[in-house]
Amino acid sequence: MKVGVIGLGTMGQPIARRIARAGHEVLAWNRTPGRADSLPADTTVVVRTAGEACQAELVITVLSDDTAVAAVMFDGDRLLTSGMPGLIHVCLSTISDTLARRLAVAHEAAGQTYVSAPVFGPPDAAAAGRLLIAVGGPRNALERVLPVLETVGRVQYISEDPAAANVVKSAGNFLMAAVVESLRDAMLIVHGAGVDPREFAGIVTQSLFPTPVYQYLGGLLAARQAQGGARVPNPFLRGAQQCAVTAQQQGVDAPLVSHIDGHATQATSSPAGQATPVPSRPQPRS
Repeated sequence: MKVGVIGLGTMGQPIARRIARAGHEVLAWNRTPGRADSLPADTTVVVRTAGEACQAELVITVLSDDTAVAAVMFDGDRLLTSGMPGLIHVCLSTISDTLARRLAVAHEAAGQTYVSAPVFGPPDAAAAGRLLIAVGGPRNALERVLPVLETVGRVQYISEDPAAANVVKSAGNFLMAAVVESLRDAMLIVHGAGVDPREFAGIVTQSLFPTPVYQYLGGLLAARQAQGGARVPNPFLRGAQQCAVTAQQQGVDAPLVSHIDGHATQATSSPAGQATPVPSRPQPRS
C-alpha cells in the first residue's frame, strides 16, 4: 500500500521504518525536518506538507496528544479536504474518546473512514514490531489496513465505535498509574520499617506481580527510594485524567480513578519547582 505517516517522533519513527521495510511506500511528514533521514530511502518519500502525506490509501498519525492531532487534522480542514477519495485515517496516538468521535464524524462527512488504534508499548517494542494495537472502527476498514498494522504489532479489535478503543487505552493507562502510586506507597512503608526497598521490589516483581510493568517500575522506584533520590514521576497520570473525564461523562462512580486523577491534577497545576512534570511519552508503555 501507499501509506502516509504523519509524526516521526520517538514512536512514529520506528513505526514508519517497519512499514517501509515491509515494502509499503511511505509518504513521511514531520513538523521538524530531518526525522525521516533514518527511514529506508528506496520505499520512503519525504513530503513537504501533512496534506501531501494524505495522497495515499492510508494515512497514519503518530502524534503526542489531542492538541497535536487536532492542530494537524483540523487547521483549515486541510487533511479532510486534501485526502484521496476513500482515504482511511488510522490514529495511533493516545487521544481522548471525545476527539475520536469528532474525527469519525468529520471523516465520514468528507467521504473518508476513521479508525482509532492507540498502542500499548514503548519505542523499542515499536521497533521490534511488538506493540499491542487496540482498534476501534469499521471492520471492513480494518481488513484493508491490517497487513500494515501487523508490521508493528498485534492487533486487538475492540468495537465498531472508534472511541471505544480510546477508552480502553485510557483505562489501561489508569491501571498503570495505579501501579506506580501503589508501589510508591508500599515502598515508603517498608523503607520506614528499615527494609531495603529493593528487597521488597524483588518479592513483588518475582512472586506477586511478575509482569514487565511491575518489574521495570518496581526496580526504578526501589532504587530511587533506597538511595534517597528524586521522586520518580508517574508517567501514566494523563491516562488517569482522561479516564476520570470518561467516568464522569458516563455517570460512573469510580473512586480510585477520581483519587489518582487528583494526584494528576496536583502534579500538573502546582507551581514550578513543587511538582514533578508528567512525561508525554511514558517508558515503558505496556
